[in-house]
Amino acid sequence: DDVKPLLIEPSSSRDIPMGGADSEQGFLSRAVARNPEFFQQAAKFGFCFCGLQVSYLTWGYMQELIMTTQFEPTERVPSGMFPSAAFCVFSNRFLAVIV
Repeated sequence: DDVKPLLIEPSSSRDIPMGGADSEQGFLSRAVARNPEFFQQAAKFGFCFCGLQVSYLTWGYMQELIMTTQFEPTERVPSGMFPSAAFCVFSNRFLAVIV
């Protein structure tokens, strides 16, 4: 038995953009041509993503700084450490919802 290829018509046009030497434009250039604001939207998305990451890292750093810093001891908190981790986390989440 001979093995036959599964292609019906090798010269027919493809629905899936494959790129390569046989196409005049690549997939990315066709996508940009259809949506000229592509790079502007991608830059805005990247800026927002980086801004969120910086804010999360800043909040996490400040929370750790508050929880590990020894403050002046008082009668209620003789150790001088921040007394409530739950309050610190709750305050962080509450401000995140407001912002």
